[in-house]
Amino acid sequence: MQSLPDPNTLLIGALAFMRIGGILFALPVIGDAPTPVRARVLLALALTVGFYDMIPAGWSPVMNADLLSFASYVIRELSIGLVIGFLARVAFDGLLMAASIVAYQMGFGTANLFMPDFGGTMDGFTAFHRMVIMLIFFTLGMHQIFFDAIATSFKLIPGGSAVLNDSLITIMLATTAGIFSVAVQLAAPILVALLFTMAALGLVARAVPQINVFTMSFPVSFFMGLVVYIATFPFFPEWMREHFLNSHEGVMAAMRGMVG
Repeated sequence: MQSLPDPNTLLIGALAFMRIGGILFALPVIGDAPTPVRARVLLALALTVGFYDMIPAGWSPVMNADLLSFASYVIRELSIGLVIGFLARVAFDGLLMAASIVAYQMGFGTANLFMPDFGGTMDGFTAFHRMVIMLIFFTLGMHQIFFDAIATSFKLIPGGSAVLNDSLITIMLATTAGIFSVAVQLAAPILVALLFTMAALGLVARAVPQINVFTMSFPVSFFMGLVVYIATFPFFPEWMREHFLNSHEGVMAAMRGMVG
């Protein structure tokens, strides 16, 4: 007759599952609404089994019969996962915000597409940019930084001992504010090109009043924006590598801020 698993083993597995599940439910793409909940739960279970051997000895808290203590452990583990997943999502939101700003200036703000994998609508240029950055992200193997963050979290933060202090809140606020700086950095070349384009069209309107500049502005803006976007495309991989490495450092700092 097969013996029952050790209660401490079950506790470690349950807490690790909660932490990894919180990360997956907050991550972009995987955590978006179109991804079935069953798929996220099964992936979290598979990752828990894969990372179980990496969990240090003595990682789990002392097992007791107090239900409130166990509930607090679960809430803390979910908090760790949600914080890590939220910071990872913020790294992607800055890239999408840049495309949204540029798309509005290029004239895409009047038409939106429904993206089944996103669970919402976005303009055509942002949808195209989203697919491009996802391809670059996986091609560069940057998804491994999330696996590294999961493994490092087990080494830094013992089970059920995470704390939410002022330093963590400061890190999360600074990271969230960084969305705007990232969006401006990525959109700046196209925005500057569109600014000069609009200035040139204004001069044409003054010099040749017979030309309908308003009608011309949409195709000209689209063409110039696309040309500059393609011209800056070779710089995307290296820029994205640096961006996600900096995001990884922010995740590490947040985890160190949760150490009790």
